[in-house]
Amino acid sequence: MTTPALTTTSNGGGISPALKTILTAGFLVGLLDATAAMVQSYFWNDVTPDRVWKYVASGAVGRSAFTGGGGIVALGLFFHFLIAFIFTIILFYLYPVISKLKLPVVITGILWGLVVWNVMHWIVTPMSSVPPRKAPFDFVKALPQLFIHMFLVGLPMTLIIHRYYSRRSGSVTAHSEI
Repeated sequence: MTTPALTTTSNGGGISPALKTILTAGFLVGLLDATAAMVQSYFWNDVTPDRVWKYVASGAVGRSAFTGGGGIVALGLFFHFLIAFIFTIILFYLYPVISKLKLPVVITGILWGLVVWNVMHWIVTPMSSVPPRKAPFDFVKALPQLFIHMFLVGLPMTLIIHRYYSRRSGSVTAHSEI
């Protein structure tokens, strides 16, 4: 299996299809997840959007993020999109291997969303400087985030990446049963 080129196109100029796929998927899922996070936080917990991004920034700068201004909000958004792109790049390069399982692309996407949520919830967040939660884990309260990650992160990311590979002859078997 060859690694897709990220810097050139087949005609020698512009952005490569692989890089375009990563940028499209990363930006789209970052935007969808960001929107869902702000909407859910506002309507369920009366938390304003700026507070959401201060919380994300607190993973790097600690509790002082909550007293910061627009720069901290921008930092939180930067980290959010950085994480979206990291997961996109990981899936992009794992997809040829994952596709050999021959799961329908929708199932693959939903499962990838669950992987992303679990990595973020159980590994990344606890290792960051985010203030620890006071309440124990509550599965019912986690359900909205699980659904967001399954259907607004994992699924669109996988569909976009699947489309890239299904257009390449022989790289990935097209298993697009939905």
